[in-house]
Amino acid sequence: MNQVGKSEFGELLVSLIKEANMSQRTFYEELGITKPYFYDILSGRACPPPNDMQFKMVEILKPDFNESKQFFELAGKYRNSIPADIAIFLTEDERNNIRNKNSFKKVLGGIINGKKRN
Repeated sequence: MNQVGKSEFGELLVSLIKEANMSQRTFYEELGITKPYFYDILSGRACPPPNDMQFKMVEILKPDFNESKQFFELAGKYRNSIPADIAIFLTEDERNNIRNKNSFKKVLGGIINGKKRN
């Protein structure tokens, strides 16, 4: 955490809300979440919301391209997932192509073969 009580994602979110000339209350009410959940997101006690809500946040705040990129990257980092803006472009065919690559099979095979199955 960089500022007292805020995660890196929370700091960015607060900054984007200020840039949009909104109050935090207006933002979380328009987003449709509760005040406690909003503050849990800011502090890092709760992960950033799921992808669909992240897109709604960006729709409300209208950040520029670089801010959007940073927003999705940080949300993905804190959710331990692929950033939402990238995930929507990974079709089933693309996911299967990745899984069929030898390098992927080698890595995944090492993980699977390293664990015992019952």
